[in-house]
Amino acid sequence: MRNYNIGLLSLVSLGSLAAASASHAQTAGADQTRSASAMEADGAIVVTARRREEALQDVPISITALSGAVLARQGVQNIQDVTARVPSLSITTTSNIRSVVAFAIRGQRSQEPQLLTDPPVGTYFAEVVQPRPYGFGNALYDLQSVQVLKGVQGTLFGRNMTGGAVLVEPNRPTQDFTGELRGTLGNYDLRELYGMLNVPVTEGIAVRVAGKTRQRDGWAVDVSNGRRYDNQDFTTFRASVLLTPFQGFESNSIVDFYNADEVGGAAFATTLRTPSTAAAVPGFAAAFREQQARFAAKRFRFDPGPGDGGRFDAFNRQPFEKNRNIGFTNKTTYELNDDLTVKNIFGYRHVQRRSLSDYDGTPVTVIAADQYANIKSYSEELQLQGRALDNRLDFVLGGFYFLEKGLDGSRSSQFPGLSITAASPATLTATTLIIQNGAVGRSTSYAAYAAGTLALTDTIKLSGGIRYNYDKRKATVGPRQPNRNLCVFDTDINTPGTQTVPIDQCSFTASKSWDAITWDATIQWEPSQATSIYASTRRGFRAGGFSTRASNYPTFTPFNPETVQEYEIGMKNNLDIGAAKLTTSTAVFYQDYKNVQKQRTFAGPPTVTIIDNTAKQENFGGEFEASLDFRNGLTVAAFYAYVGVNIKEGRLPGEYELRGTPHHQMGGSINYASDITGMGSLNLNANASYRSRNHLDEFDVEGNEPGYALLNLRASIEGIAGTPFGAALFMNNVTNKLYRVGVLGLNRELGFVSSVYGEPRMYGLELSAKF
Repeated sequence: MRNYNIGLLSLVSLGSLAAASASHAQTAGADQTRSASAMEADGAIVVTARRREEALQDVPISITALSGAVLARQGVQNIQDVTARVPSLSITTTSNIRSVVAFAIRGQRSQEPQLLTDPPVGTYFAEVVQPRPYGFGNALYDLQSVQVLKGVQGTLFGRNMTGGAVLVEPNRPTQDFTGELRGTLGNYDLRELYGMLNVPVTEGIAVRVAGKTRQRDGWAVDVSNGRRYDNQDFTTFRASVLLTPFQGFESNSIVDFYNADEVGGAAFATTLRTPSTAAAVPGFAAAFREQQARFAAKRFRFDPGPGDGGRFDAFNRQPFEKNRNIGFTNKTTYELNDDLTVKNIFGYRHVQRRSLSDYDGTPVTVIAADQYANIKSYSEELQLQGRALDNRLDFVLGGFYFLEKGLDGSRSSQFPGLSITAASPATLTATTLIIQNGAVGRSTSYAAYAAGTLALTDTIKLSGGIRYNYDKRKATVGPRQPNRNLCVFDTDINTPGTQTVPIDQCSFTASKSWDAITWDATIQWEPSQATSIYASTRRGFRAGGFSTRASNYPTFTPFNPETVQEYEIGMKNNLDIGAAKLTTSTAVFYQDYKNVQKQRTFAGPPTVTIIDNTAKQENFGGEFEASLDFRNGLTVAAFYAYVGVNIKEGRLPGEYELRGTPHHQMGGSINYASDITGMGSLNLNANASYRSRNHLDEFDVEGNEPGYALLNLRASIEGIAGTPFGAALFMNNVTNKLYRVGVLGLNRELGFVSSVYGEPRMYGLELSAKF
């Protein structure tokens, strides 16, 4: 099957090459390569995959780029909506905490974004890395573009991009006075208000402010009190100031803010193994059967235990989820002369998170967790960009510094029903038994890099780069039962029981540093201005670190750096075919990984998640995208992606090789735009996507989600009857498909699995005004 799919993608590539060759005589004389400024003018995409603005067609990297105009027309509201439009990108949730998402590209994925752990897919906002993506998924408004870079990005985007990168570029202030106001109403009592205002203060100063507030009831209902889970209640805004005091100099500063105060996500127990630790909890087996019957009778009905009170309610509070994310970004460029530009990018971010979650959704407490984080990060990057050798060489030289520090941990109540019996003293409660795990951590990184593209001839280019990376991590852990004044860090796991130290000595510190050189090399052939063919190899590195939930010396041992060597061939076409323009992009890849970092469950006690390394692994597959734009306003687009994984050494018994990513992804959209005299600008859009079976847990077969398809529809009209007003109707998940986006898979370790579901059918009305 693996060879078949690689062969299929190769045939697609050869077919595209044949199409390009057949049309070469027609296109060779036409100048179809547009400059960045022209692309901006006509609404096409400018990408920054190589840290400079370039036309998408010219960049020898597998990229999917969606302009802000396309995102708005198709009603993309959050980062999960992007997955229906991008091959190879998968986004799942971290247990039932929906504001913390896990990105996966080409089979590379991490689950919990703990401090001192880098994800393989980097997320960037305005060219500044976002190490902890709390609230990042709801920042998709007033954008220039969203770019998804597939594969290793270890030269220009740093040490931790072994899977790819997601780049979100906000709109910058302009010298035009513009504004927009949009209100949305929908089912589940959805209410959203969005606004944008761009003001040219003076000739050299412009200000842009945009933001939205969104409230929506949840679809999961607590039958005991009517409380609705999976709701939305957040406010987000950003303010930008662009300074252009003289020609050749500009400085753009952005302040952004996100605050969410929500009930939190619902987790539903979907598997119980008997006998097991979970099944032994008094009353849980009966509660599980009742839960199954309740869900079968009506979806998303459950009866979570936290907040009910009593000896087994450790926190005596109902679940909640709070997130705050505040950032400042400055990007300053100064043109030294016609060939040299200095660029400086500074970023600061402060994220705070607190959530109380029930992991089984029954009145019987099995595992409940109070998670918290308070983390600050700083980044500074200085670049020198330029041209040389009669403009045949484009280059960038850079230095990078990054600091992240803070607190990341959790308090958990685990199986209190097994510790508290009728014979226990009345003073022993679940609150007494709370276990606190966490770490104070500090991560420091330095890097220096150089990259460039050399035009050997009019049709052949060589691109390459090299980067030196240095990373140092320091962590201090002290797992304890604070209400019993007990340290639970086991200093000798070979001796029965917990061998530990007094509570006043319950602090364990470790530090370690790593360095590595990453690089890339690409040869690119452009036989015509409509076709680009490339072959590349890239070396990637993801630094090691520490597990913040460590509870003994083995789990506190630093995990190793991850390295990857990637090979990719690809082709891009931009062809005129009669009354339409055909754009295609094809890429086939092979990745050779060593010391792959994976999240594991350590069954304790206490039960915690840690990071360790698989010895050797290979990922392979490819992506294909096509868009056919007709001159009558009709656009038809489609994509397909395949990824396979083979763990060559270090596979654990029963482990699924590919987790959190389906082998097959495909999708398509139909969009029709037309100006109707006397009515306005009409836009109709239908988007469908399919994902094959997905192993949401690395071991439990009960975590396998069957393949499913989703359909979204949207119709809008702007400039109604020549006025500044507009309206839109939308419906997502039209068929009301039931599907899971995450699981807490503990069947092998403790005997149960909980599931988190995707959104049911959503629909609504938008009214807007632009000026």
